[in-house]
Formats: sequence, C-alpha cells, structure tokens
Amino acid sequence: MAVNINDVYKTVLVITNKDNRGYITPEEFNKLAALAQNEIFESYFNKQAAYEATVEIKTDFSDPVLTNSEKINVFYKNATLSQTGTTFTFPTDFYKLGVVNVDDIVADLVSHQDLKFITLSPLTYPVKTQPVYALVEGGIRLYPSTITSGVTIDYLKKPFNPKWGYAMPTVSQIAAGIPNEPIYDSTAFDPATDSYDAIAKSYNFQLHASEENNLIIKILSYAGVIIKQADIAGFAQGKEQQLQATEQ
Repeated sequence: MAVNINDVYKTVLVITNKDNRGYITPEEFNKLAALAQNEIFESYFNKQAAYEATVEIKTDFSDPVLTNSEKINVFYKNATLSQTGTTFTFPTDFYKLGVVNVDDIVADLVSHQDLKFITLSPLTYPVKTQPVYALVEGGIRLYPSTITSGVTIDYLKKPFNPKWGYAMPTVSQIAAGIPNEPIYDSTAFDPATDSYDAIAKSYNFQLHASEENNLIIKILSYAGVIIKQADIAGFAQGKEQQLQATEQ
C-alpha cells in the first residue's frame, strides 16, 4: 500500500503553518517530496547490507532484514530488452540489476578484464547454452554476440516522482467564498501518458505505507531550509531521531 500524497501534503502544511512561517507552493512541495522519497529509497540498500552483516537472531516480526526486504520487493520488475547496436538497453525506470536470462538460461556476469581472456580462445569463448554478459553504459553486452533476442532481466525500478496535483478555484467559486488557493486534484496521474509539468492530477508516493512519518519528517527538514525557519528543521530532526531510536 502506497503513501497518500495528499495526507503528507496536508500534514506538512499544518506543521509549517503557512500563515506565520512561510508558504510551500505545490511545485516546491513536489520537488521536496521527490528528494525525500529518493533518499529513503536509496537508504534501503545500505540498510540491507548492514542488516545482513549482523549475526543477531530475531523473530520474523522484528527481523529488520525481512522488514527491509518487504519495502524493496514492491520495486521488483522484469522486462524484455531490445538491442541497440551491441548493447541490450535497460528500461527507463531501471535502478539495479537482478538476473539476466537468455531464452530462459541464466547468463553469468563477467568483468571486462575477464571477458578479454574468455574471448581470446575458442575453448573458453561463450556459447548460447552458457551465455555471459558484461555491464556497459545504459545496459549490458551479451556473449556470444550471435544473441540478438530472447533477453529478459529481473530488476529493481526507480520510484516515479510523487506529484500533488491541483486546480485553482474559478471566479464563481471564489465569489462563493472558496479561498483562492490550490484545490487538491485526486485524479490519478499516469506516468505513461500524462505530463508531469501539468498542474492537474496526482501520483502517490511509491514507498511502503510505514514510511509516511519518515517522508513528512524529511520534507519538513528540506522545507525548513527553503523557508529559512530553523525551528521547523529542528522539529524534523528531533522527530527523525525519535524514529531512528525506535527502529534500533
């Protein structure tokens, strides 16, 4: 379950107190929301490595490795790669590579240094029943070079930037007493067809529902710098320390 963008937006506005401490525009909020989401997303992989390095045994419900894996699992995808020149290019939402398959045969990753030695001799040169691949800019290069199709990957996608969409009230709405300020548009934004720069339509955070408070705290920390209110940033830092203490 994702984190609702409007819930976070409303909480951030309440805490920053737009009348007395400065106003965060929807455009500013969206930029800060993307920064906060990416920071939390990237922290998962540092945490995963740290957790797996520990030997402490915990129950399933308190196991940090399981909890962190649950948060990462929603970003797993698979895709069929197309070839451009000698490179099989990654999808646009690619973040980390998992398994590479060629016609359902798992390909092995080799370094460029090892590849030089492997391809020097007919005895060690890769064959289609035992393919290998090397990482290149924007994708992978497969060997033997006769492979031109049937390449699929499991990978982790990058989270798409969240978006708080809105509409401005009409003249008649303002005349009826509705404040002249952005009105939340709950219409779902479609990354495949809609323009992110358009003010309408919204897109929720893609992080686990348990990250809502963490998102609010990080956005507040960024917002405190933008609106030059040290007490707001201090509030966020204090809350973040409390959260970190409960996670330990």
